[in-house]
Amino acid sequence: MTDINRCGIDNNFGIDRISSLPNDPRTHILSFLSTREAVQTCILSKRWIKTWASVPDLKFDIKEFGLFEIVNDEMAVQFVTKFELLLRSVLEKRETLSVNRFQLWLDSEFCLPWTQAIADCIDDVMKLEPRECLVKMCSWEKLNLNTNLIFTCASLIYLQLWLSTEVILELESVNLPYLKTLNLGGFPISDNSLKKLMLGCRVLEELVLENCYINNIEICSNTMKKLVLRSFYMGMRLQISLPNLLYLYLDICMEEFILLNMSSLVDASIYIPGCYGKDKYVTGVPKLIDSLSNVENLRLDLDFLRGQVDDKFSYCPFFNNLKRLEILNSRLFVFDLAPYFLHHSPKLQELTLGASSCCVRESLGEETTQEGPGDAFVQREFLKTVRIERFENDNEFVDWIINKLLIHVKVIGEIIV
Repeated sequence: MTDINRCGIDNNFGIDRISSLPNDPRTHILSFLSTREAVQTCILSKRWIKTWASVPDLKFDIKEFGLFEIVNDEMAVQFVTKFELLLRSVLEKRETLSVNRFQLWLDSEFCLPWTQAIADCIDDVMKLEPRECLVKMCSWEKLNLNTNLIFTCASLIYLQLWLSTEVILELESVNLPYLKTLNLGGFPISDNSLKKLMLGCRVLEELVLENCYINNIEICSNTMKKLVLRSFYMGMRLQISLPNLLYLYLDICMEEFILLNMSSLVDASIYIPGCYGKDKYVTGVPKLIDSLSNVENLRLDLDFLRGQVDDKFSYCPFFNNLKRLEILNSRLFVFDLAPYFLHHSPKLQELTLGASSCCVRESLGEETTQEGPGDAFVQREFLKTVRIERFENDNEFVDWIINKLLIHVKVIGEIIV
């Protein structure tokens, strides 16, 4: 008979080594799970019955609770009632008062009839001073969420708050001395509350505002490194002064753009949608582009015609650090603007152009009556890479673009279509 030990098989094979670990390592393991998954481990053995109650993280996502089964309003009400009872039960049975990360993901393809009970649960968690808070919620009802409690939680280093509501955020005070990342979306913010946010977040490094509907945006900070503003809202004025900013993303319509102290900026992505009949929302674009002259990577998505801005871009500054440039979805304007960057960006290595070929086919083979920059500038010697993005397989369209580029560049190293 074969000696099992001689075969190198452990006599302890089959022992539950994870359950034999001390409580702290088991709690740490559960912190990587959602709260629902952590609670389910109570059925594993007696040692696991209350381990979940010591986990410092609270992470709830309604998509884990059979959301797809809701087919009518009655089922939606039943779902909300059960979820709110579950959330309250978990909060009451926890054995630790500390919260490291609180995540409440209540967004879905349709709004749910959340009641004040869910807002009360959020308030109770915030009183425990979590270090990270992520709340995203769509609701039929307007909930009385204590936002002032949230924005005076001094322990926070990360805050993401996304609420689908038309109620304007009015803050009495802001005290977030350790907050480094702030992500807000889905609700209007008064101009005065935004100013309080900037004053109350003294070490803020990353700010994201999405569909927050702010009329006058003023952001000044010596610590901010990343700024994202994304909204279809058309406001009056954007003014930012961020000497240490590294990354900027703008998808917003404003009458006036004022960008100051942008010498550290490395990456910028700018989308300005076409506002037909409202040229006041695009006339500030040349000044905006001028403010980005120190960047290394630039993405421009300007969805309007060149005539809405200026007849010429002869004022275009030198982009002495620019290495990668993308000009996308800009109709014929993409082909007018590119030459100015070619002649004003001595370090440019990669150029990406993108537009639907249906926007340019009518111009193929036609002589332009507009004076081009080819006569005013010396031809560029070399460009490493050109990428051409299009929505249709149209070789004539590609040839047309390449011929336009070769007016301004002697040799193109690689062309990628």
